[in-house]
Amino acid sequence: MRGFIIAFISLLFITTNLLAQKQITVIGKLKGIEDGVKFFLLKQDGNVGITVSKDSVVNGQFKIVYTPDNENVEQYSLMAGGEGFPSMSCKLWAKAGSTITIQGHDKLIYTWTVKSNIPQQKEWAYFINANKKHWTDYQQFSMQRSAFIEEYRNGKLSKDEKTALKKKIDEVDSLSDLVNYKIQQNNLTLLQKGKITPIRLDLLNSVANSIKWNGKEEFRPAVQKMYNNLSADLKNSADGQKIGLILNPPTVVKVGQPMFDTLLKDPKGNTYHLADFKGKYILLDFWSFGCGPCHESVPEMKEIHEQLKDSLTIVGLNSDTQKIWAKATAMFNMTWYNLSDEMEDRGIYAQYGVNGIPNYVLIDPQGKIKANWTGYGPGSLKEAITQHTGLTFAAATK
Repeated sequence: MRGFIIAFISLLFITTNLLAQKQITVIGKLKGIEDGVKFFLLKQDGNVGITVSKDSVVNGQFKIVYTPDNENVEQYSLMAGGEGFPSMSCKLWAKAGSTITIQGHDKLIYTWTVKSNIPQQKEWAYFINANKKHWTDYQQFSMQRSAFIEEYRNGKLSKDEKTALKKKIDEVDSLSDLVNYKIQQNNLTLLQKGKITPIRLDLLNSVANSIKWNGKEEFRPAVQKMYNNLSADLKNSADGQKIGLILNPPTVVKVGQPMFDTLLKDPKGNTYHLADFKGKYILLDFWSFGCGPCHESVPEMKEIHEQLKDSLTIVGLNSDTQKIWAKATAMFNMTWYNLSDEMEDRGIYAQYGVNGIPNYVLIDPQGKIKANWTGYGPGSLKEAITQHTGLTFAAATK
């Protein structure tokens, strides 16, 4: 009997050890964070982060455990569900068997100390620590902005109070932009001193985005030089292609011009071109699974498809990876065309100048662009379609 018990304990130890080797464990040791605050571990897949595990703080600690479906090093992020945090997350890299310890003494989660033996994490920490003061300021501005936005949405504010609050938001945005400029400037200097790795390429993409979004043309010569020296593999990676599009942007099609067309596929691999749908109005819906307003638009999109399918064709254009696209397709149960060029946001999205989603492009039956707009609110699609086509909708029945 004693031998059986020893054998059972040994088997249990081996099983537990093997299980631990397949898991990712994230341990949080925090100060100044109240009990009950939830933390979420998100796995990055393209531009979307999917929650894979979570835990709540008890006595300043949490423990998140997740079993990945492969043994590769992959990117994750840790997000907080409580109030008072910046709208940012702590970037993590992990693989099966990893144990990551995170230490924080405030709510500035982006710069919390991460202890890990993953090389990518150590490389990322080098750049975070090099800009620690600036990132601290940036997070504090983010928290201020969130508080002002929450106050602005308060329906009890007068017009003058909202105007004053909007001015404060603009001032915080200006300060954030200044700090971000210093971060990108410092990173660009550091990037020029070492070999470009995927982590460094991600940072170079951030610098390039300062050219695109903030007009920081002084960064262009150095970014262009570094891009020119990239290996073919890095140039063809997602970040490499994004940098290439910023440095050499495509000609964006405008209202009144013929539509841009390319090879598109549905989730089953069937191929299409937008020209296949000429003869009717075409509504292009640029969307992603990680876009909240995209989710909200689905019921109205279904109603439009049912009422106008004889005169208007809806073509959804997804920007997610194959895995996330399949998940979204199953959830939304889309009844209209659901297509992708398999370039995420770097192909047809760039040709139509899509910088925010949901984005909609209305094309006339002859294939010319009638309208292009971004954003969704209840009823906005019907209103825009009627305005630009004259097509009308039946009154909703209760």
